[in-house]
Amino acid sequence: MSNMLRKALLGGAALAVMTTGAAADELSTLKAQLAALQSQVDTIQSAPAQAPAGSSMLRYERGLGGNTWGLDAVKDSANVHDGGGFTIAVTPTADLPAPVAEVTVYGYAAGHVAYDFDGNHGVANSFSTSTVGNDSGDHIALTHQQSRFGIKSKIDTAVGQIRTQLEFDAAIGTASENDNGFQGGAGSTRVRSRHAVGHWDMTPNWTLSVGQWWYTAALLPIGVSTVDFAGSLLTYSRTPQVRLSYSDGPLSWAVSIENPSFDTDTNMPNIAGYMQYDIAGGHQFIVTGEVADWDPVGNDELGWAIQAGVNFNLADVATLTAGVGYGEGLLTQKFVFEDGFSNVDSGGDPLEAIAFVVGLSFGLSETTTFNAMFSYAEALEDQPGVFQKDTIYKVHANVLWQPVKQMRMGWEVIWAQSEFENGGADEDGVRASFATWFFF
Repeated sequence: MSNMLRKALLGGAALAVMTTGAAADELSTLKAQLAALQSQVDTIQSAPAQAPAGSSMLRYERGLGGNTWGLDAVKDSANVHDGGGFTIAVTPTADLPAPVAEVTVYGYAAGHVAYDFDGNHGVANSFSTSTVGNDSGDHIALTHQQSRFGIKSKIDTAVGQIRTQLEFDAAIGTASENDNGFQGGAGSTRVRSRHAVGHWDMTPNWTLSVGQWWYTAALLPIGVSTVDFAGSLLTYSRTPQVRLSYSDGPLSWAVSIENPSFDTDTNMPNIAGYMQYDIAGGHQFIVTGEVADWDPVGNDELGWAIQAGVNFNLADVATLTAGVGYGEGLLTQKFVFEDGFSNVDSGGDPLEAIAFVVGLSFGLSETTTFNAMFSYAEALEDQPGVFQKDTIYKVHANVLWQPVKQMRMGWEVIWAQSEFENGGADEDGVRASFATWFFF
């Protein structure tokens, strides 16, 4: 009996040991499965969210993003801030992380105060020596003009990149308004179209541009930034055009047809072009030219202008800039902005004239720059009528301060003098101005 009981107990113990070992094996397997599942969860959580195939992702960022393309005009640089604006980037999921479309909204609100010590030189923030009889003593003007709003875009397509720019500002609307948007006299403020242009990169080197944009023959890289919107005497604006551009490394050139300068009696567009070479070390050289069908009173002559300019980088401390223009009719019609300066001589032919600018710009600190410029224009032939300006001198000197990306301030003094022919007395004037730009 005792032997049987002993055998039963030993058998039960053996069975218990066998059962416990099986349970341990199952527990180890379960732990391994849980560990593998946790690893998969961690991998999924750390991976970026994947949108459905064919969809796109949107990204919002401060600044211009990839929309820093385009020609920057030095005279307009006080009104431009690459760190401003808001950009929406559209990226198809298949092309992460490179966006194929970007849209940027940018602009600023501006306020200008101008004090003329020798007469009223215009209601806008541009200085032009007064015409005879306009000397009315000291004068102060406050304006919000040149506050600006713009939209830029670029999109990659199967036929090349396409870019657009729409830009508007506030201007004085008068019956005698010119391309620069300023002419003496009161008027109602209105929205003015500055740029409305599209660019198509047909190949890596060739670009087709259509719409309103900077003059093709303008000396865009020449000059200094000014508080005064009109800037120096040898200046430029924008016009409707069709332009073909080429760029390859430091060399770029373009040819275009533009809105006729003398479109009252002609159906021929202006033909303009430029060639620019960027020299190692931060130097630049540019030469431009333009011709226009001149037919104001049955005259078959051409109006024309040629210009050239250089920038010298002085050891990364300062930039010396200089430009010169010469032409008949077209120079004073299009590139010399000054009231009372004719574009026709006493014989009814295009007026021969010359103009030049020389300036210096350097940084006083990381946030402050000093800019100075002297400009000169002269008619080389007699002009019709009386009280026509013959020679004009103009000096700008300013300090621009930008403590943060969202704000820039400028203080400027301008002196100008006009010499008249046919009975006009010489005039000069001084303006002190202050401006603030609030970028968004």
